[in-house]
Amino acid sequence: MAHSSNPLAGKSSIRVLFLRPPRHFWPILNESDNFLLPLGYPALAAWLRRHMEGVEIEILDCCATRTGWGSLRGLIENRRPDVLCVGEKTIYYKEGLKAFELAKDIDPNIVTIGGGHMYSNLPEWSMTMCSALDYIGMFEGEITLTELLQTLRDGGDLSQVKGICYRDGDRFVQTPPRPTIEDLDDLPIPAYDVSSLELYSPFGNLWPRAATIQRSRGCVDECSFCSWWVQEGSHEMIGGKLVHSKFYRSKSVERVIEEVELLYEKHGIRYLFWVDATWNVDERWLAEFCEEIIRRDYKLGWWAFTRADGLVRQHEKGVLKLMARAGLRHVLLGAERSETTDFDYLKKTNYTHDIVKEAFHLLRDHHREVFRHGTFITGLRRDTAESIRALLDYAHECDVDFAAFHPITPFPGTPMWSEAMDKGWIEEWDYENYDMFYPVMPTEHLSREEVSRHTQWCQQNFVAKRPLRYFSRMLSPHPIRRRLHRWFTYAIGRVVLRDLARSMRGQKKFEGFAAANKLWKPGWYNA
Repeated sequence: MAHSSNPLAGKSSIRVLFLRPPRHFWPILNESDNFLLPLGYPALAAWLRRHMEGVEIEILDCCATRTGWGSLRGLIENRRPDVLCVGEKTIYYKEGLKAFELAKDIDPNIVTIGGGHMYSNLPEWSMTMCSALDYIGMFEGEITLTELLQTLRDGGDLSQVKGICYRDGDRFVQTPPRPTIEDLDDLPIPAYDVSSLELYSPFGNLWPRAATIQRSRGCVDECSFCSWWVQEGSHEMIGGKLVHSKFYRSKSVERVIEEVELLYEKHGIRYLFWVDATWNVDERWLAEFCEEIIRRDYKLGWWAFTRADGLVRQHEKGVLKLMARAGLRHVLLGAERSETTDFDYLKKTNYTHDIVKEAFHLLRDHHREVFRHGTFITGLRRDTAESIRALLDYAHECDVDFAAFHPITPFPGTPMWSEAMDKGWIEEWDYENYDMFYPVMPTEHLSREEVSRHTQWCQQNFVAKRPLRYFSRMLSPHPIRRRLHRWFTYAIGRVVLRDLARSMRGQKKFEGFAAANKLWKPGWYNA
């Protein structure tokens, strides 16, 4: 049956606004380094305009345009979109709901659609929290959004649109999951032409003037704490329960080169931020891609999320050398933990302490132009003060350029979240605090406040315990590494001075249990 109220029925022209609402920013980072182009929007926009006639599309990123809530009201009033689409991460779900409420307050006939990780994994909860939210497109969105809008325009049967959640009277309807897109070459190139690329990271240090790009979706693993493979994997209903499975697929080399060429030649982009869950999969693909970039003499730098076992394998096959020549300059590698039993618990396969350390050392010894960024997880169920603090020694053994220590966060939809829910571990239910700084679960031996304190100790002592090693790298002959070390030195110094000043004034050092200051509000947030 059709939705009881359908303002889109019979409309020949539909104006669709993809919106990133105003938001608070991560601590330490400056404003320009706090966000990049949300690639999901130009990807959805490209599919929509290919497959649906009479659609006018606009992408508005309030972070990039510095548009506060007051100005956003005026923009929506002036532009009067027929459809408002917002896809948000867990910590920003409230901003998304606020945007839907704002739109309905301006014009109740604006159709509101949510997507992304948070709304996909908690659809009925999200719609209960916000009566202004009309529909949720769950997980992969290109086909789902287009079919939903076409069905609404035609006055068709919503129950036949796979992968959505909507209201039918006083009940919610979730349709069967949509099959995942298998051939990514079928996707059009993201609509970079309506994405205002020039607005992103204009004075950034981590990724100056970078563009987001994607070669693959899904992951080769099913780590219990990770929401990435859940969002981009396959989904099916088994026994009335939604079950997620990993499903990795990649675009062809030719197709990705086409996207890089567009960004490089037409938009002047010289730094790429790969948004793949795991970029370094398939040595043959990597070799072909890097050889073509080298052949074209593209002067690129790029950031990539990588796996340690892949880096070791790629070094052995001579591919890592090609990756560095083609532009690999910043590797983020999930080192996670130092004990193999912890990798087993986290369901991270083919990982050991030795493999992780070898990957970092290969980069250090053979590719010093590549910045080595490691992430480490604290607050596992059996963690003690000693096991958390041992992670600092692990980070120093790996010889990373920068170590980020984060308390484990059970994001909705992940196996970790299901286990924590079933066993009653979660103590913090405000998803706005699921920022990977604020512990939301205790361990068997530590309170959340203690987890925070020991996590903070690791972060502060990463440099303090090896000052000469760290500061000497500010003189690196490699410009990107040199810039990154100077930036992190500045950021860490700023935090130390801020905390010292607060201590001298007798102020509390942290808000709540957060191991770093809470997300900060930019000055234009309410403007």
